[in-house]
Amino acid sequence: MTRWSTLLLDEARLDDLPHVPVSEILRHREALATYRPSPANLYERWERQQWRAEDIPLEPDRDRFDQLAEGHRRYLTATIHTFIVGEYTGLDLLGPILAGAPAEADLLFLGTQVADEARHTRLMLRLGTELLGLDLDTRRLLDEAWLAVTPAHRRLAALETRIVTDLQAHPGDYRRWLRTVTLFHLITEEVLAVAGQTAMIRLLKQLPGLPGLTTAFIAMTRDESRHVNYGIHTLREAVAAGYADEISETIEEAATLTVWIDAVDAPTRAQARHIQASAQLCARRLGRAMRRLDLPEPYVEHVTRRALAAEPQEAIR
Repeated sequence: MTRWSTLLLDEARLDDLPHVPVSEILRHREALATYRPSPANLYERWERQQWRAEDIPLEPDRDRFDQLAEGHRRYLTATIHTFIVGEYTGLDLLGPILAGAPAEADLLFLGTQVADEARHTRLMLRLGTELLGLDLDTRRLLDEAWLAVTPAHRRLAALETRIVTDLQAHPGDYRRWLRTVTLFHLITEEVLAVAGQTAMIRLLKQLPGLPGLTTAFIAMTRDESRHVNYGIHTLREAVAAGYADEISETIEEAATLTVWIDAVDAPTRAQARHIQASAQLCARRLGRAMRRLDLPEPYVEHVTRRALAAEPQEAIR
């Protein structure tokens, strides 16, 4: 099938996912955003798009992974470390967001997201042990991955924990709930996770012999599109209802960490180029996400420019 069709990704079976072109994956996400699905629509999609983390074979990828050029292997390893931490953190922190769901449709959808995060976590743990050779003990594996991510990632995780803990102490507080959805769905998923997944898939399409890894990230991307669209729907409605301040304050608190997420101490010249390119990409994604909430354009420009103008060291101190 070469013509455009949502069936290429929406209805693809797990075995077919590696063959879906990158262009169709990107187009699918934009088409879904334009459609503006409700939580009920997203729940229906979830029921149709089930898959099992254990059904993705990783044995064919093992030998090929060891044969990759050092730069490619280092990039894939760093990305997997990041997603091990991100998916486990998502699973760990989603409970208070689920408990604070303001309506029945929200509760139903967020229940599906808990299931997704559990599946993604199991898959990332498999990649850690079966592909990277990390410790078989989950706690020690998570320690290894945590130490490998950038300081900005760790600071953003700490911010997420603080905001979710605040919600947990005030269950039913809608304003606090919006802050967690802003950080969880807009910043972590829409801006960072989707960008990381897209970059990973683009590279994997150029590296033959890694079908399991390719299937894993495309399957997670399809799930992520539901999570992201839930967040956009929820926050757009909140902005229209007069809750823009809670959302904007959270975005501003996280903006510098988000834009400079890849910053490291004493980067090499190549690392510095990557950090700058990543910052530009994250700033664009942040601006686009804010526009989808119908936030005023001057404000969007102000937030993204200020984040880009910050020194990378601000994200890692």
